[in-house]
Amino acid sequence: MTDPAPESVTVQRDIPFQEVDGETLTLDLYDSPAASGPKPVAVLVRGGAFAFGDKGEFARHALDLAADGFLVVEPQYRLAPEWTFPAALVDVKAAIEWVRAEGESYAADTDRIVGVGHSAGANLVVLAALTADEPGFEPELYPGASSRLSAAVGYAGVYDFRALDAEMGEGQRFHRQYLGGGPDDEPAAYDLASPVAQADTDAPPTLLLHGTEDETVPPSQSELLADALGPMTDVAHESVSADHGFPFHGAHYDDVYERTVEFLRGAVAGPDAADAVDDTGVPGGDLPDPTDRIGDPGPAGGRGLDRSDGPGF
Repeated sequence: MTDPAPESVTVQRDIPFQEVDGETLTLDLYDSPAASGPKPVAVLVRGGAFAFGDKGEFARHALDLAADGFLVVEPQYRLAPEWTFPAALVDVKAAIEWVRAEGESYAADTDRIVGVGHSAGANLVVLAALTADEPGFEPELYPGASSRLSAAVGYAGVYDFRALDAEMGEGQRFHRQYLGGGPDDEPAAYDLASPVAQADTDAPPTLLLHGTEDETVPPSQSELLADALGPMTDVAHESVSADHGFPFHGAHYDDVYERTVEFLRGAVAGPDAADAVDDTGVPGGDLPDPTDRIGDPGPAGGRGLDRSDGPGF
């Protein structure tokens, strides 16, 4: 189904991209026909403690990124406790590989795919970037297609499960459903699912944003990953004076979005970017200025939906 969206962005919903044990997973695709191709692609992965929710949480970001010249994909992924690690990771990689297999029909530039995730979704995006094309974590549906990302953005992500357990005590334990148990029961899953433990020199440029008042996922999680990735790749670690749900707060949305799109512009601009400058003076001349995003202002003057209570990790 294709839905009209504001300012000529179109949304194609429920496109099948992965089938496992009789379960069909779908994705939503956001596109602006007015944008020239080939278009860089952004894969957006929501949070939900690996156990809750569905695609659609990133709808505002998807609409804005599409208006800014990206082809945007927001996929479903399998949820705990029915499905444990690495099921959700494999599904995110399947969405990336679907773009490479099918993207040309949507004017996608399959050499320029980036990932953006929040909370549990940040874990999945960053881990997908760090384990690109590793056989144990790859879907079977798209043989020969790469799961490589050109860049990763993590909002309030979970990056070290052992450290999370140590800091949160008996508090936040939803992730144990996803990992199949505690660290004594599933030590390999704790390490393999933690981006801090998987950091290596193949890591793409990475932007980490975390709320200073986050009581769901402590800001130290982003600090740990920034320290691990710092010697290996370009990593930007920045703070937002907000709680866990800051990417969806009307008060913070514009600031977070502009930081994100500036980073992504640099990541997808390519080796000739220095000579490709649009009329706004921003490298990557095929992407519109982020201040021209669509959508009515949300609460407190921002464009995003107000999620002051946060959606959970």
